[in-house]
Amino acid sequence: MTTTPALMERLAVLLTLALAGAAPALPAARLTDAAAVAPPDSLTVAQCVALARSAAPEVRARGSDARAARFDSSAAARNGRPAYSFFGGATVAPRGYYDPVVTDLGQYALKLGLELPLLDAGSRRRDRQQAALAAAGAVVELERATRDAGLRAAEVALGSLRQRELEESDREALAWLDRLVALIESGVRSGARERADAVRSRIERDAVESELLTIGEVRDALARELAELTGRGDAGRAVLAEPDAAQDAPPAAADSLVLLARDGRAPEVAAARFAEAGERLALEQARRRNAVRVDLALDAGLAGADLTRAVPLEFALTHPAATFADRLRQDLGASLSLQFHRPLLDAAAAPAVAAREATLAAAASRTAATLAQRQRGTLDLLGRWRAAAGRLELARAALGRAEEHLLRLRSLYAGGASSLLELLDARRQLDDARARLADARFELRVAYWEGELRR
Repeated sequence: MTTTPALMERLAVLLTLALAGAAPALPAARLTDAAAVAPPDSLTVAQCVALARSAAPEVRARGSDARAARFDSSAAARNGRPAYSFFGGATVAPRGYYDPVVTDLGQYALKLGLELPLLDAGSRRRDRQQAALAAAGAVVELERATRDAGLRAAEVALGSLRQRELEESDREALAWLDRLVALIESGVRSGARERADAVRSRIERDAVESELLTIGEVRDALARELAELTGRGDAGRAVLAEPDAAQDAPPAAADSLVLLARDGRAPEVAAARFAEAGERLALEQARRRNAVRVDLALDAGLAGADLTRAVPLEFALTHPAATFADRLRQDLGASLSLQFHRPLLDAAAAPAVAAREATLAAAASRTAATLAQRQRGTLDLLGRWRAAAGRLELARAALGRAEEHLLRLRSLYAGGASSLLELLDARRQLDDARARLADARFELRVAYWEGELRR
């Protein structure tokens, strides 16, 4: 179909006016991550991290474990004290039922006792040390859970910010395509455009709308997870403030030194060292399983026989005027016992020691491997951090070039010097540049928070 030059000129003017608002706006100035400047209904990433480090489900569970381990250690610390007990009992054997010589016609005891191991081959000391290790290990696990919860909260909050950035970009692209579709369909009705252009532009618009639905799905899932991590039902729905622009910087030399120096005190390394110390105690116990053990027992109270009479017959014969009170004074007394134990032949002792030596060697290897893995992880983090900073700068430059390219193609298409496919391709390149910028910013900020929480 042919068109007049005047009609072509009007279409070009209309297209230029319709696309005039399509140039992407520059990113707004980043808000500082300080809580003081955040709006009342918003949360900063730092606030999300702080909430998760105290309120995440795993943190609360590990806190309870640590309290239980501290109480267990406190209980074990008292195992070196004497054990006191109040004990007794009574047996009645009426005359004529059993041999009175065997049964003593019944007997009773009511005593207060004290038990004290004198030599125990260090078992009580090892129990105390093992309980102390368990308590320290529980604290380490709490520290690890706190760190991981904070890091996950940072990832989720930053992921939500990324989804918001992508959603804004896609909504702007959707509005741009809506204007383009309306203009092309107007041209189709007037005969200035082919129907294929309208179909192609609608397909592009539907793809962007589908992407928006996916972004919304991911955003809602992240909001629910953030609410769970922070322990606040509205935390995931609150507006997230943009972090400080300082988080978009690469790591400094001081950051590298601090992170590498912290590796030896990392929770993973500490847990491996505690496990190694526990195996060392187990080896000591295996080596001393045949040591001499001596126990001391003291008791004082009442003990007597012949419960068929208030005053036993034999005592009454020697003390005709004896009363029940005299019988109790006769039964009053105290005793001391000393027991020792020393195994002579124990065929299982040598294999048990060999087994514990092997497990100790394995624990030492795991400690060294854990430290090496932690150091490698720190170097990997620093590498990711620097690479993300470099990708962010490249993405910013690419975004600027994509904006210029779209402006040029828009003018060419308005003048009829380029095709619709070229214009849509330039639009996709701009969208891809924005997505790469959002991804690079997300990776850089995640690396920043991982470095902060590993310090």
